[in-house]
Amino acid sequence: MSDISRPSNPVPRSGHRDAAWYRRAATKASAAPPDAQATSRVSDDAAWAVVSHLAAGILVYGGIGWLLGRWLGHQSEFVAGGVLFGVALALFMLFRRLEASGRKSETVREDRP
Repeated sequence: MSDISRPSNPVPRSGHRDAAWYRRAATKASAAPPDAQATSRVSDDAAWAVVSHLAAGILVYGGIGWLLGRWLGHQSEFVAGGVLFGVALALFMLFRRLEASGRKSETVREDRP
């Protein structure tokens, strides 16, 4: 004979679920530990932030370099400089963002000076 585990919030014998039963079920569900999916969403957001910052830096500053190159006559040099500047600026912004989010997650202990 198999051992059947009882549900955490059993249905009353009458089969009728009253308001108290629903309150108990809702309280137990809301007290459950957070989902692992919620923590992975944070890392997914960080990954998309890296990709979007780099792509935007390359496109925007490469485009500005292209426009300056067409205007001043040295297109390849300005495009290369714009792309490099865009990547450098995007990495700088990402490091600042990660540094700021790291500070928020640190806990400050009151017993240490």
